[in-house]
Amino acid sequence: MLSLNALLDFSRCNCVGICAFLVPLNILSTALTVYKVSRNHPPRSIHLSIGFASLAAVLLALHDLSWLIIGVIMAPTYILFTIALVCLSFNAWAGFHPRSMRQTVLTIVGYGWQGLMMLWPQSKVDTLLKFDPIPLNRTVDIRRYQS
Repeated sequence: MLSLNALLDFSRCNCVGICAFLVPLNILSTALTVYKVSRNHPPRSIHLSIGFASLAAVLLALHDLSWLIIGVIMAPTYILFTIALVCLSFNAWAGFHPRSMRQTVLTIVGYGWQGLMMLWPQSKVDTLLKFDPIPLNRTVDIRRYQS
């Protein structure tokens, strides 16, 4: 039978591995949720992403609480707890108000694009973002695409 003490001890003994797995998982899954909301994916896909990202955030918060229970009060404890709460709040925002999240993300991306346009003239931005794809319907001299 699994007791709470054994579970908390497991969490503390394997802290490095748990944090090395859960922190990137939280950030990437929350970023995927924000991406899906901003690109107007189907609601089922968004809700699955929200559920997965929220589960990862709750697991990180519970892992962090295992340290707070025994009185370990250090900067990493607060940093990890903040990461979990921020990811959880972004997922709640995506679940309850996806339209406002989409509008906010698109506004931020628009301002970023305007900032890029102010840093570089139009001709440089075009050359930075332009790529020459390899055509698929005819033979290609591969030496042209090698650097």
